[in-house]
Amino acid sequence: MNLDLSGKPKDNRTLAIGLAVAAAALLLFAAFSKSWVARPAPIDIGFGPLGCHNCNIEEAGGGMSNFAFIDMLRDKATEMFGSDEQAHASGAFAPMGLASFVLLLLAGLGLLASAGLAAKKLRKDFPIAPTTVALLSLMLSLLTACVFVATKPGGAGFVGVSMGFWAYGIGAVMGIASAQMLAKLLRPVDPDLLDGAMSPDQY
Repeated sequence: MNLDLSGKPKDNRTLAIGLAVAAAALLLFAAFSKSWVARPAPIDIGFGPLGCHNCNIEEAGGGMSNFAFIDMLRDKATEMFGSDEQAHASGAFAPMGLASFVLLLLAGLGLLASAGLAAKKLRKDFPIAPTTVALLSLMLSLLTACVFVATKPGGAGFVGVSMGFWAYGIGAVMGIASAQMLAKLLRPVDPDLLDGAMSPDQY
């Protein structure tokens, strides 16, 4: 337990709430970002969990979903080479992006709900605490997000990690830390089983 100079437990409530809100903002930004992996000018193209921008070969400046982009790459490769082996398009890319999007939404909402409860100093016994939702979502997202980035389309050097992925990484670390701090503040107080056990009225 952290103590201040007077020997009283430190109140980390404000710090925990601030970290949670900041982490939620970063995670929600990352969820909708289309720049987890990107390539700057002259080909300004980027990919995020939900889709990409400037990636539609048949429409200048067009965007599309990751599923549609992978299908387009495979169709073009088949048309040019007779098979889709040269497409450099992993089947895990789009599903892992969608999974990451859902997990980041859950994590962000869980952190915001936890911060709100902590701000009101409410301790409720939930079937599943919002801090638990946030923690589990972030832990799972570590897997899905890394697979999403690792299976980025195109050959070596086509795109590299960009702002959206760094926002996710920072938000995930802050989110895990703040969720653990808030869990202590939101956990219902355990009843004192020895309360009244030595009451004189019993003798």
